[in-house]
Amino acid sequence: MYRVFSKVLILNLIMITMLFSMEKLDDVVITSKSNKEVIDVSSSVSIITQEDIKKIKADSLADILSEVVGLNFSVNNSSIYGRKNISIRGLESRNSLILIDGKRVSLTDAQIGHSDFQYNWIPLEAIEKIEIIRGPMSSLYGSNALGGVINIITKQPNETIVSTIDIEGGTLNKNNQGNEKKFSFTSVGKVNDNFSYSIFAEDKNKNITEYENSVLHEGKEVKNLIVNTWFNIDDSQEINLSAILSNELRETIDYPTYYNIKKRNYAISYNKYFEKFAIKLKYYETKSNSHTNQFKYSHILKDKIANAEISIDAIKNNRIIFGGEFRKESYNKSYDQSYKKSANFNDSINYNSLFVQDEIDITNSLILTLGARYDKHENFGSQISPKAYMVYKIDEYSRLKGGYGHGFSAPTVTQTSSSYMFRNYYAGHGFNGNKDLKPESLDSYEISYEFENRSDFFKTTLFYNKIKNLIDTKLIGAETNILCKNFPIFIPCPFSKMKIQKYDNISNATTKGLELEYKKTNLLKDLNFNLNYTYLKTEDKQTNKELKLKPEHTINTRIVYLLPYDLQTTFRYKYIGNQKDHNNKSLKAYSTFALQLSKKFTDSLSVKTGIENLTNKKLNDLYDYQLRGRFYYVGLNYTF
Repeated sequence: MYRVFSKVLILNLIMITMLFSMEKLDDVVITSKSNKEVIDVSSSVSIITQEDIKKIKADSLADILSEVVGLNFSVNNSSIYGRKNISIRGLESRNSLILIDGKRVSLTDAQIGHSDFQYNWIPLEAIEKIEIIRGPMSSLYGSNALGGVINIITKQPNETIVSTIDIEGGTLNKNNQGNEKKFSFTSVGKVNDNFSYSIFAEDKNKNITEYENSVLHEGKEVKNLIVNTWFNIDDSQEINLSAILSNELRETIDYPTYYNIKKRNYAISYNKYFEKFAIKLKYYETKSNSHTNQFKYSHILKDKIANAEISIDAIKNNRIIFGGEFRKESYNKSYDQSYKKSANFNDSINYNSLFVQDEIDITNSLILTLGARYDKHENFGSQISPKAYMVYKIDEYSRLKGGYGHGFSAPTVTQTSSSYMFRNYYAGHGFNGNKDLKPESLDSYEISYEFENRSDFFKTTLFYNKIKNLIDTKLIGAETNILCKNFPIFIPCPFSKMKIQKYDNISNATTKGLELEYKKTNLLKDLNFNLNYTYLKTEDKQTNKELKLKPEHTINTRIVYLLPYDLQTTFRYKYIGNQKDHNNKSLKAYSTFALQLSKKFTDSLSVKTGIENLTNKKLNDLYDYQLRGRFYYVGLNYTF
């Protein structure tokens, strides 16, 4: 694979000499709170548009993100039923903050074992674009932004009302296993000068995929609804009310409702705009209630957040953002069975934060971004997260970027509470909290070169992350499994002794690597080319071994070609390199291919059809790391 790496590196270096000048694209990155064009933003940014999403078959947000440079799509620490999570630059999924229109959602995988519930909050058709910022963003967003931020930006109203209907279905062509169907409706627009709205609704179902009487991929039933309203008080003031309602069922062979997940997000915001500055006030509550029928207990995660922010453009060559935030995070776990009542848990943590960022145009060619955030945590005191990044304009189309950022990730309310205990009596293991935990911290360095014009984009980035106080678990003993009391004497209990582990700061670690991106419009006539490559090297400093489930090489390629009769063809290739599982055994590299055909018949009607995992690639390992087999799908979009 090192030969592949060398060839890709040489190829991309050659591509620099092929780039030629044309008018630049004009866009800004909301998540970085910058008013610069994308090429002048100091952070490492990737933007996925709705048009990009239409070119792939995606079941959830995780499927969309899996093809972004620097991101890894894999199983988590104890994954089951085909669940997978997203990792940024080798960090854990809990270190990636997910936002919807700037509002954080509950990261269930940080609290609930082997979960991936944070990726199904909204209909994919509601998305206008997704901004992914790689690298610590704790200077603006605090804890959970250690690895980066993923901000899902929904469609915004225009002058006219536009509505769409999307219908999609697919099959594995095997006894209805893995069959999918989806219906979604969107309507966005301006009713009058004072009132605008957006409505997004979705109903989708996915059947179980079985193999030898075991579940490779669980079934899902998802219903999502988003309602946004905007009230313009006058030309300089607006109020926004929003609600996100999501109900999701997870199904296995034995349990038609293995998990019943209800998610809610309610928000109100007020914006006031002046000539040289603006004030933004926001309050929202997020709740995720996940109940499992197998183990008879529920998880309730709540966040209450108040945020105030002021942006100032009055000082020449400076754009200053400062603000404050109050956040209360709570978690409640309760059991249905009376004999487990002693394991019930309820606790909360308060955060208070202040942040500031100044984007300084030092000269016409040099931009310096300085930022810092102060976080006061109820349990472990204060944290300061600084950031310093530079952008140097080599010419109109080329940029040299580099900088340093420090971030932290607070232990969850369960990890940091000594009263927390979890016992899986059926699997024979348990976990205890630890009040002496320290927050994980990260020092990150990166340097990049970027070129962009109307037809070409090239970027190469080197990054280095040093992680301290990595949180994991360590074995502390065993205890008798209370379920074994009900076993007859002549039948051995499968887990008579349960292994008990405790959350702890076990080691330091490093992740470093190289990211390459290249996009070319009209590489040949009517042919667009997109390539990204990630080289990732990780190390646990305590064991001197690589971190688990972090592939060393990842390649994503997309070719879009316009055939006669305006038939658009999209071909995608993905390569995932070797990696280690949680037993430190090697998981072999593999490749997948996908093909899609789409046709726009009128301004209102378009149809697509395609095949995922074209070669029906299967993995031979026994780890819960399986691919879905060859999948056929067809979809229809109608706009009115």
